[in-house]
Parts: sequence; structure tokens; C-alpha cells
Amino acid sequence: MCGVDMDLEDDGVQDECEVEEVSQDAVRLLAPPLAECNGEAWGSRRGRGVCVLCGLMLALWNVGVGVACVMLLCVVFMLVLTPPTLLLYTGFLCHTRVLASPSTLCRYLDDNSCSALIILGFVMMSPLVVVAAVTYCSLLRRFHLLQIFQPLSVARHRGRGFVWKRDVQAWV
Repeated sequence: MCGVDMDLEDDGVQDECEVEEVSQDAVRLLAPPLAECNGEAWGSRRGRGVCVLCGLMLALWNVGVGVACVMLLCVVFMLVLTPPTLLLYTGFLCHTRVLASPSTLCRYLDDNSCSALIILGFVMMSPLVVVAAVTYCSLLRRFHLLQIFQPLSVARHRGRGFVWKRDVQAWV
């Protein structure tokens, strides 16, 4: 192990790379940079080819997690915003000044009811966008999807594996 120990009684600093004995009353400080310890503290560095390959795998992993997040976003917004979308579609489809479709549904609707459907669709859209965004954020927090993104700095050192962070705070 490589690090710096400080003895409380002597008020001196000694390098643990040279001295492996640690007294009982020593305080453990942060490990020195890798240049001073030959990579012993966090694992040795990977070779250039392995580092690039691991970096590409981590980038692919992060892209996959990002695609999963976007797919979840699309599904949630599609499910929540379907009713006002159908109201808007029906209102614009059957209004005589817009499309005036000869469908069977339009036989039951006049221009006033089509206008009412259009207005109701736009009025319902605003709060349902907020509901969809809150639902999406709560699903992200419940499934911990933002915590499985991996930093590309993991590709530099051996033995670290995937880093699962538990101290992420959401602002929503």
C-alpha cells in the first residue's frame, strides 16, 4: 500500500512506500499521486490499447444507458399525452376550415364541437406535460438509471471495475 502517514506524537510525515510499519496512533491521510507510488494505490495503469478498448466499451455502455433513458422518456410521454393528442387530432380532422374529413366520426361533430375539442386538447396538454415529466423523473430515480453511467476515467486503471455511485442527489 502506498500512502502518507502522520504520527500524532512526532508531528512528522513519513512515506509509507519506504516504511511499511504503521503505528497504532497514526492518522491515515490521502494517498499521494500515482506518479509517486508507481500505481500501487488505485491499481496499475492499463496499456494504451487496453485503455482505448476499455474506454470504447465504457462509451458503448453509456450510450446504451442513454438510449434506455430516451426510450423510457418516449414511452412515458407517449402514454401520458395520448388523450390530448387524440382530442387535437379529432378536432383538426373534422373542422371544416382545416381538413373536413369525410370520416364517420365527423358526421357527429359540427364546427363548434371541433373547436371545443381543439381547445380542450390544448388546455389538457400543459398539465399533462408536467405530469409526464414528473413521472419520468420518478422512474429515473426508482430504477437508478442515472447512477449506472460510468465515467471514462475508469478505463485507465486496473481493478476498479464498474463504479456504482450511491451519493447522487436529484434536483426534482
